[in-house]
Amino acid sequence: MAANNGEIIDKQHIQELQNYYSYSIDSGQYDQLDAMFTPDATYHFVTGSTDNIESLKNTIRDALSTLTTSQHINGNQWADIDGDLAKAGCYFTVHMYKEGLANGEHFEMGGRYDDELVRHSDGWRFSKRTITILWSEGNPKVRWRDS
Repeated sequence: MAANNGEIIDKQHIQELQNYYSYSIDSGQYDQLDAMFTPDATYHFVTGSTDNIESLKNTIRDALSTLTTSQHINGNQWADIDGDLAKAGCYFTVHMYKEGLANGEHFEMGGRYDDELVRHSDGWRFSKRTITILWSEGNPKVRWRDS
């Protein structure tokens, strides 16, 4: 898998974007997503889809706002660059904690992000992100309000 320096740098920037996304949502810095996604980005969640950045931020904020804390961890990141477009992804594990639940305060999920990105003058941005959940364990009431 020979790569030139430009491709290596692009892949590193995409990995940093994937990681900063996780840090931003775990720390409640949802407005940081404006610099990570195109304005018309689509995001496909387990529970539905969004088709613009404001809807995306509201959906993520709503999903995480009931938690005491969350921690997203990314691994096995990949990216295929084609000029100003890229297809990328990574596996993730997310730990969620909600204090005070009778049947357990912890829920964990593992899955995969599949990303499409566009290069802008200020760097790479997600134009599409799809979440696929591969497994979960713990008390689903931590994460899913209607469990």
